[in-house]
Amino acid sequence: MEEISKKEVVSNSPLEKQEQIIPVTENNFVKELENTNLEITRHQDVVSNTIKEINLIRVDLGLSGEKTDIPSIESDKKQIVQLENKKIQLEKKLQELLKFDVSEKYKDIIDKVKKSKIDWAHSDELARRLKLRGATGEDVVQVKNWLINNTNNAKTFILPSDTFKNVVDVLREMTGEDGLQEGQAFHVSGGRTDVPEYITSSVFMKETPAKPPIPGQEYRPAETIDTNVLQHEVGHVAQDGLLDSELYGDWKPTFKEGAPDKEYVGLIYETDTRIRSMFRDLGETFDPKKEVFGKKHLEILRDKLTKGQLDQDTKDLFSHYDDATIMKFANRLPAI
Repeated sequence: MEEISKKEVVSNSPLEKQEQIIPVTENNFVKELENTNLEITRHQDVVSNTIKEINLIRVDLGLSGEKTDIPSIESDKKQIVQLENKKIQLEKKLQELLKFDVSEKYKDIIDKVKKSKIDWAHSDELARRLKLRGATGEDVVQVKNWLINNTNNAKTFILPSDTFKNVVDVLREMTGEDGLQEGQAFHVSGGRTDVPEYITSSVFMKETPAKPPIPGQEYRPAETIDTNVLQHEVGHVAQDGLLDSELYGDWKPTFKEGAPDKEYVGLIYETDTRIRSMFRDLGETFDPKKEVFGKKHLEILRDKLTKGQLDQDTKDLFSHYDDATIMKFANRLPAI
């Protein structure tokens, strides 16, 4: 099996005043740094191309030695320094925002989620699924260790809603990925070079604020997080690289007619995490370590669907794949 390697995937708030931290808004820091990377590249191109052209002329004239102190590019060099300094400031601002991380408050939940991934990695059933793809015994050991290490090393940043939005703005400027603006969570894969190393292999989540009491409705006294969303994103970090390896290189799913989001849900790692979400929707009525997923489980899920009890991940599976395909995926994919 091809050695698993980290892939570049990325693969999703007003700021509380504390320790003299200045809030980030669209109108101050983030807006000021828009297109910084493009500007740096543009000035670097001017510098390198000018130096190259001047020295080609020097060769034609029979002059020796390379000349780099060219007056016409001094302003470009200064601009590069200024823009690089702005990038440094952007990283500092990210560090300031992450001081509001409240992951420790949810440590028990996070540990439980990680344990579920590690238990599955140790299971004989995962080994069976990997061998269906042609994995050798040695491959299985490597994959299991990979999943366990990734899970243990996964970092979480759970942030108040407004702080989360500001972090998204900063990361959008760093990476150019506008898609981060939507959703309540996202993960940052290992191996990325366009973000600080300390946030790779991590999950970012928005904390759901407490609701004020409403007569006749259940009162939620404190902030919380969506455990299903956490499970989904930790699943991405855990498998990071596995589903891009040669074991799953032939991924070409067949979709139902009218599937609404094939380009996204149809990605193998998005389908895989949704299979695990579907298992959670079945609760104690299904244990993938002990039984085959079949039609009776689909019937249970459809009954829950009519009652509005299914997670969005499972709804996505039903809207994209027919029953036979879902059953095949449920019994063969790693379902991390």
